[in-house]
Amino acid sequence: MDKIDEAIVELLEVDGRLTHREIARTVGLSRSTAAARVQRLIASGQVIVRGAVHPAVIGRGELAHVSLTLGGPAAPIAAAISRRDDVPFLSLTTGTYGLVAEVRAGSAREIDQTITELRSLDGVLGVNTLTYVEVVRDVIGPVGDVRTDIDDVDRALLRTLQDDGRASYVDLAAAVGLSPAGARRRVVRLVESQVVRIGAVVRHSGQDRQSAMGLGVRLSGRHEQVVAALTAMKSAIFVARTVGRFDVLVTVRAFSNAQLVDSLDAVRALPGVAAVESWTHLEVVKESYAAGFVAPELGNSPRADAGRLTVSIDAEGSSE
Repeated sequence: MDKIDEAIVELLEVDGRLTHREIARTVGLSRSTAAARVQRLIASGQVIVRGAVHPAVIGRGELAHVSLTLGGPAAPIAAAISRRDDVPFLSLTTGTYGLVAEVRAGSAREIDQTITELRSLDGVLGVNTLTYVEVVRDVIGPVGDVRTDIDDVDRALLRTLQDDGRASYVDLAAAVGLSPAGARRRVVRLVESQVVRIGAVVRHSGQDRQSAMGLGVRLSGRHEQVVAALTAMKSAIFVARTVGRFDVLVTVRAFSNAQLVDSLDAVRALPGVAAVESWTHLEVVKESYAAGFVAPELGNSPRADAGRLTVSIDAEGSSE
């Protein structure tokens, strides 16, 4: 990716349904050139636009970060863990722990059961677990409390958006039995109420210019000011308060080792930060937030919005 691609990706991370015209206006390209770049990035598989549903909506509101100490090659262990539905994120890392995973489950007891099973895998010498208290920033998934109830039509829309976050309103409408205008209204409501976040996911293979580093932060006092400062950092793509060996868990992104060093030093320099441990994500093995959520079969039953007059919509970008 060049710098223009990077700028486009940053826009899509914030709003994966931006139209080509909106992207072109922001980065200074023609609409056709912006469209070609977006399509190339997505076609390459390096950038995927998906709808990430709030964990509470899929009954997996308990989250934990698990670091695994390995006694042998990481690849076969990673392959076994990646098949688990309750592990949406898994990465090969540097440092003491060869693998880090995020676990999502419906209860603390289910988290405990998963940790037991991970610890029992051949080649795993031990695990170290952080429990999430609060996810404050996430460029992929929604944070905060869900502020609306959802019905079967919403669930069908969410499942479709998980498959393709840039699906047109025409295609979304056809998939769930709504008018395009009705589909648009529902998607806007789901996004605004924190049920779903639609954004770009960048596949970190270790061969691209973009790198990611995990930071475990220990505090010397209250968390509020430190967490606010970390969340405001442009390079921070994930910030969560945790219970365990760290008080705050952070992921920062950079396009060079020098930028990673700058981010690390910036965190160390924050008042209230007592210590920072770091690890580099060498390869993201799995990053899928659709697991565990299956849309209902809608059949041919009538919908509240079905049959209404279809209004004209923007025929480009996510609406084409």
